[in-house]
Amino acid sequence: MKSKKIKGHLDLFSGIGGFSLALERSGIKPNWIGFSDIDKYANETFQRRFKDAERLDDITNVRCEDLPKDIDLLTGGFPCQAFSQAGKRLAFEDTRGTLFYEIVRILKYYIEIEKPIKHFVLENVKGLYSAGNYTAFSTIYSFLSDIGYSVECQLLNSKFFGVPQNRERIYFVGRYSPGGSRPKVFPIRQNAREVSKNGEVKFTNSDPRGFGWRDLSPTLAARDYKDPKWVKLNKPDQVGKVCDGDGGRVFSTNGVSCTLKAQGGGWGAKTGLYEVNGIRRLTPIECERLQGFPDNWTEGQSDTQRYKQCGNAITVNVAETIFRKLYEVCR
Repeated sequence: MKSKKIKGHLDLFSGIGGFSLALERSGIKPNWIGFSDIDKYANETFQRRFKDAERLDDITNVRCEDLPKDIDLLTGGFPCQAFSQAGKRLAFEDTRGTLFYEIVRILKYYIEIEKPIKHFVLENVKGLYSAGNYTAFSTIYSFLSDIGYSVECQLLNSKFFGVPQNRERIYFVGRYSPGGSRPKVFPIRQNAREVSKNGEVKFTNSDPRGFGWRDLSPTLAARDYKDPKWVKLNKPDQVGKVCDGDGGRVFSTNGVSCTLKAQGGGWGAKTGLYEVNGIRRLTPIECERLQGFPDNWTEGQSDTQRYKQCGNAITVNVAETIFRKLYEVCR
């Protein structure tokens, strides 16, 4: 794909810049990037990697009147705790769930001044679909559709996009089209030979070992660890402490990692690897790789912050594929 210029990119709940990096890799160059996140450490990483980007306030304090009048793309991995299976799944009863309305507020403002934002790409956890007795998903979809956007969504798993991580996320793509529907971005085939017509996105199959797993495997297990399946640790005294869920699993190098989460430090429970039987937790660099970031993207911060930033990030490869398809069908 040839490099394409767009007027502006508003990156909300921006984290460490996964959406902005994906956009850059897909050959899209915004004239302006504005980013907003409440995590000061993530903001430091973003600013270091995108030096010309404008750091905005907390989204609840962002004044639309102070933003550029021409923005072509809005992205955001809006807070997922209100919808996640790891949380209480209170949906919009949780104040974090209401932050979605800030996205709607900004989109509506630009429509009202007759400068609608052309596209948005949003991301959230799989649990969003059934959260709040299935009302959260329909509420989000309805709000976005009612203000004039043609909305598509698809559940995509990172392990099919070049990284050995099992990470299922819902992605929403919207195009402002009050007059009717537009060419479709979804579905994106997850065996990726059919993702890109021009062959620029090249994935071979769904086997994680075909995605550079050899680069990671020497760091994940002891030399004598040969079991091709994960082993469930049932006795707490085996490790001193066993957490619920994926934290009780040890993974071999023949599979994919469990989903990275924000609390990735400590015993390594949230990365699926315990410091036991010769197996250790993932390093920050390995977590960056599992999310599709370059090595040391989060360097300069404590390991605790680096784990948190990677766990909260989107998988860059997935977003890159979406952007390539979006700007291919909408050119």
